Amino acid sequence: MAEITTFAELCKGMEDCGICAFICPEDIFHPSGQMNQAGYIFPELRNVEECIDCLNCMMYCPDFAIVAIKKRKEVSNG
Repeated sequence: MAEITTFAELCKGMEDCGICAFICPEDIFHPSGQMNQAGYIFPELRNVEECIDCLNCMMYCPDFAIVAIKKRKEVSNG
């Protein structure tokens, strides 16, 4: 699961853009019901544990409103 951070004030909204919700194969991005200062409804994250680390949300967001960082996998010695 990636660590996902969204920046509400950079977002153009779920209604006017919504690329994050469209591109996410695990349906993590949903309308928050809250507006940023520009009047856009930004996404909230649900079921983040379902994230598959594809990083599509960050790569395709045209407003750079999402940062996704892959978590390092622990290596066992034995």
